[in-house]
Amino acid sequence: MKGAAVDVHFDARFMVLDLADGRVAQFPLAQFPALASATPMERDCFAISLDKQQLYWPALQQDVSVTALLLPLDENTLH
Repeated sequence: MKGAAVDVHFDARFMVLDLADGRVAQFPLAQFPALASATPMERDCFAISLDKQQLYWPALQQDVSVTALLLPLDENTLH
């Protein structure tokens, strides 16, 4: 398992993914149109799967794979 999600939060430009090992990865919010157009309240209402490999926003019907997000990243990209 490349990374296990423990939290996700947003700023004006990025989705920020906190991983169980303490690393943090940022992704441009523009990559996720449904999340980019969502309200802050809608973004805050999400679930992390038991294996910590999926993020899900039920109200938006948006599903994001943590594994797929992290796969193309170089280890040096994660903070």
